[in-house]
Amino acid sequence: MRITFKLTKGIVLIAFAAFILSACGSKNNNDASPSASGAPSPSAQASESASPSDSPSASASASPSDEPQVTVEFWHAYGEGEEKVLLEQVIPKFESVYPSIKIHATRMPTENLDQQVLTAVAGGTPPDIMRMDNTWVSNMAKQGALQEISGFPDAQAILDNSFKGTVDTNLYKGKYYGVPLDTNTRVAIYNQDLLAKAGATEAPKTIDELVDLARNIKKQGKFSGITIGGTNVWDFSAWFWTLGGQYTDPDYTKATGYLNSDASVKALDTIYGWYKEGLLAPPILGGQPGTWEGLRGDKGKAPSYMMITDGPWFFSLIGDADTKGKMLPAVMPAGPDGQSHSVIGGEDLVLFNGAKQPDAAWKFAQFMTSTEIQVLLAKQTGQIPTNKDAAQAPELKDVWYLQAYVDQLATAYTRTPSPNANKINDAIGAAFESVFRGKAKSKDALDKAASQIDGFLNE
Repeated sequence: MRITFKLTKGIVLIAFAAFILSACGSKNNNDASPSASGAPSPSAQASESASPSDSPSASASASPSDEPQVTVEFWHAYGEGEEKVLLEQVIPKFESVYPSIKIHATRMPTENLDQQVLTAVAGGTPPDIMRMDNTWVSNMAKQGALQEISGFPDAQAILDNSFKGTVDTNLYKGKYYGVPLDTNTRVAIYNQDLLAKAGATEAPKTIDELVDLARNIKKQGKFSGITIGGTNVWDFSAWFWTLGGQYTDPDYTKATGYLNSDASVKALDTIYGWYKEGLLAPPILGGQPGTWEGLRGDKGKAPSYMMITDGPWFFSLIGDADTKGKMLPAVMPAGPDGQSHSVIGGEDLVLFNGAKQPDAAWKFAQFMTSTEIQVLLAKQTGQIPTNKDAAQAPELKDVWYLQAYVDQLATAYTRTPSPNANKINDAIGAAFESVFRGKAKSKDALDKAASQIDGFLNE
């Protein structure tokens, strides 16, 4: 679901267990579950609305309203510290702007949460709105559980002001069934001492430069220049995409001709070539030390990995004392198109079919995605904003490692949004692993996976 990181002195909100289980970085990172039928489409008669960058200010004076009082049921799985900010700061601000709307927020247990959602939908008692893991959205939409958002005021404005990779997590059959709320991605993290040993004082700008540095440090003995955490989609995608590989067409409808294209085969062959040359660290096939241990050193052993890729939780969990001035975050080095393409994690806001207060719930969605509230949540909880204006807010510039993640989000991609996301990702990961295990050639492995995935996309 999410990992929070430190943004203000003395505030470190960590949800490590959630990280292990979440879509942000688990090996089964696209858990999705079926949902049940729905009901009415959103009313087009919602009253005053807030644009994503100019929502009603929390400081605006709330005039008395003759509107009937309504209550919006909001489910979430925020951590304890995040929930405190929600209840004590965010919701009171919203209710001061919309005095006729009350938000009843329920913190849900993360275990089997998807099943609880299904039960509520099937029983006709869903919440109005939910903060949902972005890997669940397409499957919930397929089952008719979610409202398509195009009929709501300013829906397109919210999408337009959000990072594209986060927007795409809400897609199902060309339509959007939610809006991005918070996000994360992976960047390159360098051990500055080993980077210097390799002959550089700053992060490499291109893949070719990185490979040269990896060769330099390999010559010095027990060092690895490039670390890929595994052949699974969460760990491997950034490298595959950056080198020109694709999983599907841009509309996520077909894998054949994309996953097994010449460019994709070349991308996989290139990475496998690094492995054969000894440039990749042991975690690519589950070897030790692990990524963090190899980058930092572990149990009295010196660091041996020049770089890894990971999310902002790396810095919050370890802390400034052991990272600032020692570890260097940077966007992934660029590939053939002059860009790098990392992977998207995070949560979306969705409205349910059968919601009793869809219009009021949408106002809350607008409020939560506004620049003001996204900056507040970033400062107080460490969530990376999906709102592009909020992500560049001056108030966030004092977080020394954050800018690399914001910059990376501009070109980051979502994992294939599909009700069969788990099966798709498993097929891709199996293809990659078969090549690295020496069981298949890249072209054969990708041909097989592309054929399987076409079937999954058409179900």
